[in-house]
Amino acid sequence: ALGPEIVIMTFGAAGSLARGNAIRNPQRTASTASALMIGLALVTLVSVLAAGLKTRFEGAVNAVFSADYALTATDNFSPISTASAEALRKVPGVQVVSGVRAGQGRAFGKRIGVTGVAGDISKVITVDWTAGSPAVPGQLGESGTFVSKDYAKSHHLQVGSPISVQTPSGTTMQLHVRGIFDPPKGGSPYGDVTISANRFDAEYQNPQNVYTFVDVTGGVTAANTEKLTNALKPYPDAKIATESQFKHDQEQGIDMLLNLLYVLLSLSIVISLFGIVNTLVLTVFERTRELGMLRAVGMTRRQLRRMIRHESIVTALIGASLAIPLGIVLALMVGKAIEYPAFTIPWSRIVVFVVAAVIAGILAAIFPARRAARLNVLEALQYE
Repeated sequence: ALGPEIVIMTFGAAGSLARGNAIRNPQRTASTASALMIGLALVTLVSVLAAGLKTRFEGAVNAVFSADYALTATDNFSPISTASAEALRKVPGVQVVSGVRAGQGRAFGKRIGVTGVAGDISKVITVDWTAGSPAVPGQLGESGTFVSKDYAKSHHLQVGSPISVQTPSGTTMQLHVRGIFDPPKGGSPYGDVTISANRFDAEYQNPQNVYTFVDVTGGVTAANTEKLTNALKPYPDAKIATESQFKHDQEQGIDMLLNLLYVLLSLSIVISLFGIVNTLVLTVFERTRELGMLRAVGMTRRQLRRMIRHESIVTALIGASLAIPLGIVLALMVGKAIEYPAFTIPWSRIVVFVVAAVIAGILAAIFPARRAARLNVLEALQYE
C-alpha cells in the first residue's frame, strides 16, 4: 500500500519495522482499518456530493445573475415584504428593481411552484428560452404564463397551450403558455409556472418576494452599497448583497447541513480509534518478548515509541487509501441514481482527510506506545 511505503521512506528503520508488524497479521490489520475506512468513506461521500451541489449552484447563479445586487431576507431564505423592494426604487441611481414572488398551486392534479414576476425581470435575470424570448415576462398580462422546459415536456405543453392552476384560496386561474425556458442545471430562478406579478398579487394573499434583483448606475461600488443599505434600515429583515455575497449566503444552508453530517460521521471515526488502540495494545502484549529483545540490542525507548506510532499510522493510512476512492465511487453512483450528476471532487478536503487519518493514527498510538516504552527489558525477555 502507498501509505506504508511513505512511512518507510520517511522514517527509515522504525517505519520498516512498523510495516512488518502491520503485515504480520493482515487479517487483524484489515479489520482494524475497516472501521476507519467505513467512517472516512461516508465522510468522503458527503463531501463529494456537497461539493457537486455547490458547484452546480454557483454555476446556475453565474448563468442567471445579471444584476448588480440581490435583496434577500437576513436569514437568506425567508420571503420578505415587497415594501423593502419599493424602498429601493426611491434610491437615486437605481435603474431596475425586480423581484420574484413565490407560492404554491395545483395543476394536472399535482402541487407545483408558482412564481410571479414583473415585466422587467429579464433585465436582471438571464435564462435560455427554448420557445419565446426575454420579452415574454413583459407580455404575460392577466392570462399569460411561461413554464420550464421539463414541466412543458412532462405535460406536453407548447406555446399557446392552456393550463389551469388552482391557488390556495380555491380559485382557478385559466392561463395560456407564452414561453418555455431552459433553467440551468444548478437550480431554477422560477417555479414550474410563472405568471405576472400583478396577477400573482391579485390571487395570493400577502404576496412576498423570495429575492429581488437590483441594477444601479455605476454598478457595485461602496457608495452604491451604502445608499442601498441605508434605504433598508426601516426593514431589519432585509439585506442587500453583491453576487459573490449572494452565492455565499445561499450556500450557508448546504454548509450547515454538511457540518452537521460531519459531526455525526465523526463519531464513527472516534469509535474506529478505539479499535486501533485495542489492536495496538494487544500486539504489545503479544510481542512483549520481541520488544524486550529489540531494547536489548540497542533500540531506545524513543525509537520503540516511534515504531508503535508508525504502525498505527500505517493502519490509518490503509483505511484512508481505501476509504477515499470508495467514497468517491459511491458519490458518483448516488448522483447517477438520483439523476443529479453533481460530481465535483473537493481535493482540498481530501488532503485534509488524509492528514486527519495520520493524526488519528498518532493519537491512537499514544497509550500503546507509552506502555511499550515502559517495559522492563529483563522482564520482557523472560515473558512467555
